[in-house]
Amino acid sequence: MVFFVHLSCLQAALRALHLSLEIVGAFHDVVSYLLAFAQLGNSPNSFCALNPEPLTPDWGGTERIGNELLEIQKMIDSLQNPLDPSEVAQLLAAHREVMFLQFDAAIRHRLRETFLSSGNVSAYQNVTDRISHALPPLSNSVIQSAFSSQLRLPQFLDPQSCRTLMHFPWRTFLMDGGLFPVTINNSINVNYNMQLCLCNLSDADRRVAHGELTAMQFLMEDVLQNCYSCANSGESGDCPALFLDPVLSCNLLRSFLILWKQLEMLKAEWGRLKLRTEDINTVPLYKEFCEQYGTDILHPAMKAIARQVGTEEDFGGPVTSTQRILPPKGASEIEMKVYQLRKLLESLEIHMIHDVQKKIKLEMTLVTSERARQESSLPTELWKHRVMQENFSVVRPQIVETFVQSLMENYQESDTEVTFKKSHLQQCLTVLGCDIMARERSNFETYSMFYENILQQLHHLLYQKEQVCSDRQHIAGLSHGMIMEITALRAQVADLEEENLSLKEKIRKEVRDEYESLVGFCFEVRREGVGNMIDLKKKFGSSENNGDLKEYLSKEQLQLLQDENIRLSKLVCKLKALNHWKQTTQKARLSAKLRDAEKEAIQNKKECLNAKMMAEQEVTSFEGQLTSIRKALVKSQADNDKLKKLLHKQKQMLLEMGHQMTQEARKREILSAMKAENVEKMLEEMEEKEQRLECLTKGAEKSSKIGQLQQKRVKKEMQEVNSKYGHQVKWGEGQGGLHWGSVSLLGPLGLECLALPCDISQAGLSYLCASAAELINCCPFALSTVRAINPLPLPLCFAYITLVFPRF
Repeated sequence: MVFFVHLSCLQAALRALHLSLEIVGAFHDVVSYLLAFAQLGNSPNSFCALNPEPLTPDWGGTERIGNELLEIQKMIDSLQNPLDPSEVAQLLAAHREVMFLQFDAAIRHRLRETFLSSGNVSAYQNVTDRISHALPPLSNSVIQSAFSSQLRLPQFLDPQSCRTLMHFPWRTFLMDGGLFPVTINNSINVNYNMQLCLCNLSDADRRVAHGELTAMQFLMEDVLQNCYSCANSGESGDCPALFLDPVLSCNLLRSFLILWKQLEMLKAEWGRLKLRTEDINTVPLYKEFCEQYGTDILHPAMKAIARQVGTEEDFGGPVTSTQRILPPKGASEIEMKVYQLRKLLESLEIHMIHDVQKKIKLEMTLVTSERARQESSLPTELWKHRVMQENFSVVRPQIVETFVQSLMENYQESDTEVTFKKSHLQQCLTVLGCDIMARERSNFETYSMFYENILQQLHHLLYQKEQVCSDRQHIAGLSHGMIMEITALRAQVADLEEENLSLKEKIRKEVRDEYESLVGFCFEVRREGVGNMIDLKKKFGSSENNGDLKEYLSKEQLQLLQDENIRLSKLVCKLKALNHWKQTTQKARLSAKLRDAEKEAIQNKKECLNAKMMAEQEVTSFEGQLTSIRKALVKSQADNDKLKKLLHKQKQMLLEMGHQMTQEARKREILSAMKAENVEKMLEEMEEKEQRLECLTKGAEKSSKIGQLQQKRVKKEMQEVNSKYGHQVKWGEGQGGLHWGSVSLLGPLGLECLALPCDISQAGLSYLCASAAELINCCPFALSTVRAINPLPLPLCFAYITLVFPRF
């Protein structure tokens, strides 16, 4: 009893662990996708632990991550039983699949079509080259392990189905567990794969990609809104409640995205078949594909939707081939995709039917041609396959690589040059010439053989065409003769048919004439017999029944029933034998299946034992790892305490440094304010000094100008004085004054002084001083001017001043 209780507890714990792993795995993938999406528009250092950079809001940033997590929480709360882990795991798994399918559809289809329609072929090629490596790891595609070649699943079994996992757990794990499923680091780098899809794109192309991803999110919301509106307009009242369920909404979006993916795959295949090209990767091909797809698929699909809705009269076709076909009113995205998928399937089925008809026609022509042959040889033409297209490709010889390798085997290298021996270089050149000659010879042989094969094939085809032409001429002659014979036979047949008809008419008339009298006689005899029987019954009054007649009739019916019984008994015997044969064949099949099942059970037991042993080994290794991890945890906790203490000390030091920095900043502010005041004062003083200097310079300029004017005036007055002095000298000579020698020593001023009367030398000296003082007071620069012109004693200067400036 205790064993069963323990087993039930283990099963419950296993189920809880399984659900917990499902929830954690799905939530981990969702968070990884959100972080990778936010990092698409940021630098790689945004999530660096040592030096993180803030996320830019170009691709949503941290706000989008928070909003998405809140939406997930709301979806979990809106479940019927939010505390049930199975429902939560189912919701998170569906949401994860929808997110990755949405990214796949946006990058694989919408973004590439946008780049190709806008003419950005380089961006289209970049995205096309990288999605083949980046998108498969993000999808749920089957990735076989390296050990799955030994243990394969039976045919027609899906590795991702629950039934296959239940019957073949280990083989399913190997078929869908990655390349190396037992390794620990087997997780998918979501960020790397998403970055790989958009790498080597410019900033403008990245903005286009962001717009397409945002438009994809809006499209998902429109699909849900359309389904909700259709459910509200329906008759059933439970549909809105069902569509409000987040699990059903995620499943609906998942079905829509899978439908879209199937449509795009069929569309690409249809375009390759229609345009007869390998890939539609140029703008002209894409435009031609859009035109043909619009006329052949899209317009009939939209017309069928309009017919279903009842708006076929309002729906009109495009006027031009480049005009966009608008969907009818009230048509949802799911309906448009479904109708386009149907039209594509119909077109592809018609194409396949035409291919099969062509093959059948070709086989029939071969059969008829072999049947028409009169030779006794075997019909080998029916056994021949189609003529294979021969692809001629010349193998590239490694001549240059071999020459360089052999040349670099023996060399001497210095800092600036590489030297070779002459013999070694000659040997290498000889080998190079031999290789080139061998290459030319092999090319000549291959080309000549290829040319001979082509000529032989063309001769064979020409011979076949000549034979066909001769056969056709012979057939034409035979057919002409046969036509003539057939026309003659047809004329004879027509004549014979006419004769036959006439003979039949004659025979019918003769027989009718013979049997008319006999039939009339029979009817007369019957009338007479019936009349005689009636008369006899009336005459004798007979009351007998027609028992003999009834008995005869019952015997006939009994014979018929016996024949039917014999036939049914034969059928029962045949059915018994068939049933017995079926039972024996089924027993043989079941016995074979039972033997296979027993072998498989034994093999499964062996695998189970191996798995248990591996699990025990893993448990022991995990225990050892757990002990080492615990030791590391204790050590890390001690390091963490030390780091906390160091951080506390550093915080205190930082606070002190901050206080000192604030004080120094205040001191610097005070000093800067004082310096600013001093500078302002100095500037004011400098302005005052500059004003004074300007005033002084202006006064100096004025004084220099006035001095120049005075010098001119002095020169003029000197000339006048010289003229006066000449007259006074003449007058002095007449009066008998001083001698010319003393007068010449005194100069002009002495002449002026000596020209005065002699008694004025003492009495008039005071007058001269007074007049000179008045003159200096009136004109201060007069004295300096006179002294500068003629350096004389002061009394003589005064006298000179009185003479020069008589008006003062």
